[in-house]
This record gives sequence, C-alpha cells and structure tokens, in this order.
Amino acid sequence: MARMIQFKALAAALLAMFAYGVCASERNPGIEIGIAPFLPVKTLVQNYAPLREYLQNRLHEPVTIVSAPDYKTYSKCIQNRDYPIIIATANSAYLAWSDSEYIPLLQPLIYTRPVVVIAKDQELKQLSDLHGKTISMPDILAVVSMQGLQMLSEAGLVPERNVFIKNMQNHSAAVNLVITGESTAAIVSDRALLQMPPSTREKIKIAHTWEIGAAPGIVYLGSPDLPHDKLELISKAIYEFAQNTPEGKKMMKDIGYDGLIPMRPEELRPLAPYGALLKKAMANNP
Repeated sequence: MARMIQFKALAAALLAMFAYGVCASERNPGIEIGIAPFLPVKTLVQNYAPLREYLQNRLHEPVTIVSAPDYKTYSKCIQNRDYPIIIATANSAYLAWSDSEYIPLLQPLIYTRPVVVIAKDQELKQLSDLHGKTISMPDILAVVSMQGLQMLSEAGLVPERNVFIKNMQNHSAAVNLVITGESTAAIVSDRALLQMPPSTREKIKIAHTWEIGAAPGIVYLGSPDLPHDKLELISKAIYEFAQNTPEGKKMMKDIGYDGLIPMRPEELRPLAPYGALLKKAMANNP
C-alpha cells in the first residue's frame, strides 16, 4: 500500500510539471518546452520526464513541458512564438522556421515513417484491399495524416468515395479504433507507435511501411526571442542528455530515435510541401 501511495504521489507530481492546453509562457516560470500533441498527455509526461528533470538540474531553473489540446492550437501557439523551445513534428517545424523564425537545433538520428497498422489477427496484402473500409488517422493537421492521404491516393483509394477516414485527436486514439474494431486500419507514425504502452502495441501489427515518407519525426527548435547564449546553452544540454547520459540514452532508445544530432536550417527545406499543406489547412480552418 505504501508503494502504491508513493507511485500516485509521483504521478501527480509529474502531471503538475506538465501544463496542458496552454500556450503563454507567463503561466510557468523558467523554461517551457512546447511539445506537439501527437500522443495523450499522460504518455508524453512519462516519456519526456527524464529530459525535463535533467534540464532542470543542469540549467538550475524550472523546466516545464507543455502541450496543446490539438494540432490547431499548437500551431497557433507556434505562430505567436509562445513556446521558448519546441519539439515539433515535421510540418510544424518547417513553418516554425520559415514563418515564425524559430531556429532549428536538433533532430533524431532515426527518421520516422508512416505505417499502416491492423489488428494482430488480421491480414492486409496490399493497400488497395482497404477499398470500402474505414481507416483511422491522427489529427488532419498531422504530417502523417497528410502522408496517409498520399499513400491511399497511390493505391487508387479516394476518401469518402471508396474509403472512409476517421481523424482522431492523436496517434494513440487512431490505433485504439483498430483495437476496438471501429476501423480496419490506422495510418500512424512508426516512432509514435513505439512510444505507446506495450498493452496497446501487443494487440496490433504493422502491415505496410511507406519508406519514401521518411522524415524527422520531431525537431527541436528555439524561439528567436531567446538570447543567443541561452539558446546555445539549452541546445547543448539537450544534446548532452541524449548522447552522453544513461538516462538520456535510455529515453532516446525507448522513444525510438536512438539519439539526437544538430540540425541545419537547410535540412528543413525538403519538408516545405508539408509545411505548405499545413499552412493551407490552417487558413481554411481559422
């Protein structure tokens, strides 16, 4: 019983260090890291807690990981430069750099790829076999959902004509529809899939991987409003955590990225088409 109480206290403390559904940095002292809402808040709390703790000890100031309730809100927070540091998905990262002048800092060693996920006891030989079926995906603004539509188009599948799309809040929600039988397949990121609980992953399997969709699953960027020396200090601390500490190496392995490397601005240019799609979608849904 004592151990259970200690666990609940720890969980409550972690959640207290994670602000959900906010943008403005004045809500929290110290450094805020705005992470894309690609997984449920509890999963993000658990996965990124080691980074938060290390940075807080290393930089000697409070560090809070924040997110938003959806991709639309998150994108608007980036537009407003509300987050000093962001961990953004590919299309958001491109717009953060091109439109909001965020500075690219780090990217994963391993790129993410869109995957088609089905129930463990099902089979899917080719994408065209999804004709007439329901497919779940994350938020319509997520880069993997944009890639998912490309995948389906290449297989001759047209949404609302011969295949039905259910966009969910995040990757986990999309996969859960497969588990419950509400969708035949889900198109999600393979790295996001790795970050889901084992109890989720054991019920599904990957039926198809879209290799040409490989892209940085996440990108660390810093706001131009931060002093240059502080931005360098934070970037260096994140890099050292990922590459040189046992807890950082474990975290990077657990979330499927194996480590981080510096990112140059020109490496974001190939993501321009997805940035354009995100910008168009945002304009159409103000």
